[in-house]
Amino acid sequence: MDFQKVIAFATRRGLFQPAFGAYGGLAGFLDYGPVGVKLRRRILEVWRRHYVIDAGCLELDGALIGPEVLFKASGHLGEFDDPLVNCDDCGKQFRADHLIEDGEEMARDKLANALSRTACPNCGAGLSEMTAFNLMFSTKVGAGKGLQGYLRPETAQSIFLAFPWLLRQNRGKLPFAVGQIGRSFRNEISARQGPLRMREFTAMEVEHFFLPDNEPQLSDDLSKVTITLLNSAGKEITCSVGEAHSDGTVNSSLVACHLARAQLFFTDIGVPKNKLRFRQHGSNEMAHYSSDCWDGEIDTSLGWVEVVGVAHRGDYDLSAHGNASSKEFRVAVPGTGKETEIWVPDIGKLGKEFKSDAKIILEAIKDIELQPGILVEVNGDKVELTSEYMSQKTERRSEMVYANVVEPAFGLDRILYCLLESSWKSDGEREWISLPQETSPYDLLVAPLMTKDNLDIKAHEIMKAATKINIDAYYDEAGSIGRRYARADEIGIFYSMTIDHQTLEDGTVTLRERDSKDQNRLSIDDALNKVRR
Repeated sequence: MDFQKVIAFATRRGLFQPAFGAYGGLAGFLDYGPVGVKLRRRILEVWRRHYVIDAGCLELDGALIGPEVLFKASGHLGEFDDPLVNCDDCGKQFRADHLIEDGEEMARDKLANALSRTACPNCGAGLSEMTAFNLMFSTKVGAGKGLQGYLRPETAQSIFLAFPWLLRQNRGKLPFAVGQIGRSFRNEISARQGPLRMREFTAMEVEHFFLPDNEPQLSDDLSKVTITLLNSAGKEITCSVGEAHSDGTVNSSLVACHLARAQLFFTDIGVPKNKLRFRQHGSNEMAHYSSDCWDGEIDTSLGWVEVVGVAHRGDYDLSAHGNASSKEFRVAVPGTGKETEIWVPDIGKLGKEFKSDAKIILEAIKDIELQPGILVEVNGDKVELTSEYMSQKTERRSEMVYANVVEPAFGLDRILYCLLESSWKSDGEREWISLPQETSPYDLLVAPLMTKDNLDIKAHEIMKAATKINIDAYYDEAGSIGRRYARADEIGIFYSMTIDHQTLEDGTVTLRERDSKDQNRLSIDDALNKVRR
């Protein structure tokens, strides 16, 4: 199975196709069809089980567009770019680090030097000097000139901004983790290779928050997970996660924890272990917010494809937003409380002076450290709160610090492609996707042997019975039963059920398993119970 065959199969069998085809298409955007939507949903169900159910992540669904000030604080406007070169002769533009072997791992100065000896791959002419191209999609929010905004390039920032709120939802306790599934947008220079490099994609991200000196430890169960690691020096080892943490290959216990969880997730959805590894970033390719990062990669016909990044982001994000905004993003360190004088709002005086606007003021200052002279925005105007609107009181306060965070960030579209390629099987003329039952796009094929003698009527009755117990069944009556099995196998349906004349006589059906092709005669109820996940 290679890339072109996967793309052709996906288009033919209703998984995905390039978007906007009637108007010539637009690179980096896909439409998912009936089978693709179901397969995506199954992958997400497994991900939610691993991270929301088993790991206890809180869930968030953040906004897709953010204001400019957010992305200035996060560093995306200054750091989130790719190197770009132009050809003045033919007008083509190229992502510079894709023109040089191992260019993505090079420092920018070394990359620029290598490019000086590289010709345009389209026409052979010389290339321009390398420039930085920011990947953010910009937009305007509101009427007229509007407010400058950007489509989010990751889901993480909505989680960081919601941290104080989510901390309250968690009763003020750390550690805790937040998971989010949602669309993200990156204006890729060269959006090619279908779902592997997209401008609009679905991410599944977790932000796991903890106090700097109280990082969660690796559990016994996760420490036993076997994993293949390629460290930054290029040495590949296969060992347990516990061993990798003990010998210092993976320094952070929480990074080790999420490497193990990612390994379990990928193998559960059907990625073979021998096609999966985790590669450590070198210092030249480390993101500006990371102190350590490991990419989960799947071996494909195109080489190793990154499908998840597990990064230790430290306190970079929360401190950035805490310093750039008027909100409190720090947390109290238990056991460090001491008596201190603080300013609190005088609600009576605020109400008397500002009337209904007092509620706006109180909401604006509820999460900040109050001081006389602070400016608060009320209906577009700046209002100064002097000491006459405050009073002092003694309060026991703790030392305040920014929480640290470890982030596993998955790309659904890449995962789906890699899963298709890595699970593809062939046996002579027979070809099929060997997916586990959990990620089979449909639970069951229901197929009458023929469409006469009331066999089709009985098949539809079984379809209704299946849906009543939440079995997602697919009905097919076109062509020979062998052709129908082949079509179901090809898109990965785990079980196929055949209704024949014996079904009308004794209420039994033939239940066939995809990979082994084993067939068993069972009662309708027993067959449905076996299929039900």
